[in-house]
Amino acid sequence: MTTNRDALLADLRNQALCIRRNVWRALHAATNGHVGGSTSAADLFAALYFHHLRLRPDEPDWPDRDRFVLSKGHANAGLAAVLAQAGFFDEAWLDRFYGFESPLGMHPDIKVAGVEMSTGGLGHGLSVGMGMALGARLQKKDFRTVVMLGDGELQEGSSWEAAMAAAQHKLSELTAIVDYNKIQQSGHVTDMIDLDPLADKWRAFGWAVREIDGHEMGVIVDTLDDLPFAADQPSLIIAHTVKGKGVSFAEDTYAWHSNFVTDVLYQQALDELGEPA
Repeated sequence: MTTNRDALLADLRNQALCIRRNVWRALHAATNGHVGGSTSAADLFAALYFHHLRLRPDEPDWPDRDRFVLSKGHANAGLAAVLAQAGFFDEAWLDRFYGFESPLGMHPDIKVAGVEMSTGGLGHGLSVGMGMALGARLQKKDFRTVVMLGDGELQEGSSWEAAMAAAQHKLSELTAIVDYNKIQQSGHVTDMIDLDPLADKWRAFGWAVREIDGHEMGVIVDTLDDLPFAADQPSLIIAHTVKGKGVSFAEDTYAWHSNFVTDVLYQQALDELGEPA
């Protein structure tokens, strides 16, 4: 017998598949772009937008909405895909991704409905998200703020300044998610600046931390449902993911941090991903 939870997880997995297909669709239209970090985060995007975040796509400026900041702005194809699927704008916009006069570029633009911050310069999203969380507290509102960070982005010192300040203010209203796919633009994170032991570092900075499989939907949902992890600490989710998840030639390689999407590769990607339910 199918339970409500089974139905929820099945729907979220289907949404994640659609996000991955729409990432490839958008970047095929653009001829190139950031595939790897958009598809590694697809399961997280699906759980956030179709389960966790309180949003009104037909009223994107609703004052009591939850805030989501994509600090790793190069994954905008993933954000655009989920915003389109959630109804913030027409999915046909994806077919003009990065095109002339298109509202959708390679990085998020605050002029687009559902985008809370123009990002792309790495290392700034957590600071702005911290400000949003402080704003909720000062206004005595209960909206939550979630910031998604890239692992390579954590080599930026400003991310750690924000982490330190958020802990100082005991911002339980703030959640950060690290999409820990372990690949950055030019190679493996460990070969650039090794982040480990990552969880211990965040705990030392005063955060409540959990590590999860960022592709296991049941675990993602349970973790989001447990937020905040502590009453007087910001929460961090370290989501272990695979760069380019879902398509064999794009998985676990910095070559697909950003690359050209030809007609042949696009069709191969769709064939490997399969059809949504």
